[in-house]
Amino acid sequence: MTYYETNPKRRAFLGHLSFGVRDMSISKPFYIAIFEPFGIGLVYDDGVGGCTGYGVGDWEWINLFRVKPLSNSGRGTHIAFNAPSREAVVGFYKAALENGGRGDGAPGVRKDVHKNYYACYVYDPDGHRLEAVYQESVKQ
Repeated sequence: MTYYETNPKRRAFLGHLSFGVRDMSISKPFYIAIFEPFGIGLVYDDGVGGCTGYGVGDWEWINLFRVKPLSNSGRGTHIAFNAPSREAVVGFYKAALENGGRGDGAPGVRKDVHKNYYACYVYDPDGHRLEAVYQESVKQ
């Protein structure tokens, strides 16, 4: 069981997202690595480097499609993933940097959002801006 299956109070914020990548042989291991701290894995692979899907069980939240030619990749793309813990945010950040990603904000509290917003930001190999965020309960 993963965080997403065992927490019925937290609804998934995604149906699915799809976006293009230049080279599946680079993007596939990157996404496998950064999703591992969340318990999300590869759930679909077309076997020819054209499409991969990532999620839990048979639920695909993210789909990558090889696109040629790809221009201005990542322009304006920002995807935030809910993390099950601060440790998962750190794991996401480390995995991204170790697998071809580029940092854009190390793990830490983002007080400009709110005092319990713990997040990090990275760019994937194609320039998509990704965020991992853990939000502790905020007492009203």
